[in-house]
Amino acid sequence: MIKTAWTFKINFALILTVLFLLLPITNAKSQTVQYDSVSKQKYIQVDIHKTYERIIDKGYESIEMFESLGNYYYECNNFKKSKLYFDKLFGKYNLSQISSKSIERYKMIAK
Repeated sequence: MIKTAWTFKINFALILTVLFLLLPITNAKSQTVQYDSVSKQKYIQVDIHKTYERIIDKGYESIEMFESLGNYYYECNNFKKSKLYFDKLFGKYNLSQISSKSIERYKMIAK
């Protein structure tokens, strides 16, 4: 009985150690650490579009996220994804809430 309790504690400690070591790897999916060449300070660049997509997948949404994603994919010439987010934007919100830039881009894609 004592051996199994001791073995369990060791195995549990090893599992926690491995998880602790893998945590930073899984957390860095959408951010990049860079250094400023002038002031030598570290800063993080977050890929906001991947972050927005994950937030939308979880069920949270806003006009800013749909508009940002639609415009981002439009600028990247990914019109299929751009239309997807613009369709969601125009389906859920009034035209008075949407920027004129997004309205013009949506008209170009819908042609």
